[in-house]
Amino acid sequence: MASAKYAVFLGCIVDTPVMGQLRVRTNGALGVDRSTGRIIGVAEQTELSSAELVSSWVGQIVHSEAIESISLTADQFLMPGLIDTHTHAPQFAFLGIGHDLPLMDWLNKYTFKHESEFKDADLARRFYKDVIARIVRNGVTFAAYYGTIHLESNRVLAQTIRQIGQRAYVGKVCMDANSPAYYSESTEDSLRDTEEFIRQVIGDDETQQRLVTPIVTPRFVPTCSHECLEGLGALAEKYQLPIQSHLCENPSEIEFAKSCFPDSPSYAHIYHKYGLLNSRTIMAHCVHLSDSEIALMRESKASVSHCPNSNFSLGSGIADIRRFIDEGIPVGLGTDVGGGYTPSILDAMRMAAAANRALIAFRRDSGGDQPARSSKDKPLEAAEALFLATQGGARVMGMDEQLGSLDTNKLFDAIVVDMNAPNSPVPSVDATPAVRDADSPDEAWRLRLEQFVFLADDRNISRVYVGGKLIHSV
Repeated sequence: MASAKYAVFLGCIVDTPVMGQLRVRTNGALGVDRSTGRIIGVAEQTELSSAELVSSWVGQIVHSEAIESISLTADQFLMPGLIDTHTHAPQFAFLGIGHDLPLMDWLNKYTFKHESEFKDADLARRFYKDVIARIVRNGVTFAAYYGTIHLESNRVLAQTIRQIGQRAYVGKVCMDANSPAYYSESTEDSLRDTEEFIRQVIGDDETQQRLVTPIVTPRFVPTCSHECLEGLGALAEKYQLPIQSHLCENPSEIEFAKSCFPDSPSYAHIYHKYGLLNSRTIMAHCVHLSDSEIALMRESKASVSHCPNSNFSLGSGIADIRRFIDEGIPVGLGTDVGGGYTPSILDAMRMAAAANRALIAFRRDSGGDQPARSSKDKPLEAAEALFLATQGGARVMGMDEQLGSLDTNKLFDAIVVDMNAPNSPVPSVDATPAVRDADSPDEAWRLRLEQFVFLADDRNISRVYVGGKLIHSV
């Protein structure tokens, strides 16, 4: 009944609408209007039929033939789709390679070389289809992508994402300075092609619910001239577009950025000067922010994409996301493929927890008098990691009123998780006495969610929905 106007999901519904607050509706019902892709209502422990529920939600009688009822098994639950706030589509070409190198050496040895090959749009057509399909299989319903400097290949990337049905920001990377001759562009070409890409992507998707949105993308300060940054800031303002770049990832990168703009008080202030640090900005990494940069991020309402796998893999350091959160800076998670070696946001969740614990241990073991415990010493819990991957990510992307939790009127970007999928890495309930003998169903599901965060992988992602449409199933 995929053609039915409405769908009603019956079973366990899980989300984290507030940081640290896991909401489990054990016997839930959630309705979707497939024509709008939005949630029309959510109920818990109801004895009403699907037709009665939908009729009450839409305010008129709806007959059962217009509804598809989807019953989840005892090992399945429905949750918001996962959001990847920072990844590089072309870098799947060398995934898992070069993690013995620091950032700048890694860029010069692998990244620029492989990205330059995407001047061939036919390569992009062959390559990006498998890349996006793999990311979707990992439950990612919304992602912020970096492309390359090439106009046509970036358009291919946007078209591929739209055809598969994922929601995305896609950026044409801008590099007009301090770049290898084989992978660079003039300032004029960079700005002209960026605006042309913006117009093409917006023009190609005139539907009421645009899936793909262009995002202004200076690669990072060292590869962009004053004129390029100024022009990109103007384009972001003209089209009111989101912005993405890298900030304070690695000490050598920071020194390089400061040497390019010696009159700026800090790396973050360079972006700010050119209108690229505001409430629509996503800055990846932010491992080594100074106090003044943290204050500037807070005041400008810019967001952080935390990419712990990449930060560990390239030896960049550990971002103190607990401090960012306490400071009121929005934080989401990113895979940063290929600095990170996996497109799994589940990996990003557990890596974020590991990074947080490593930072706490470092403070504990660094010697001297130990200060009183504070919120920064609180380990990141599974529910908090889940928040960063869903509602937190939606806030970073500027869409927290539309996505990130399973509430009425929000877009239905969601996944069905099957904890008993074939060859599942998650043990059965019978094999986990802590779950089997839990004091209540809610406590059992809380423990199951912890297992999901720390044990599950793409085999456990049974179905993926974007805007009410099924885009992947197993």
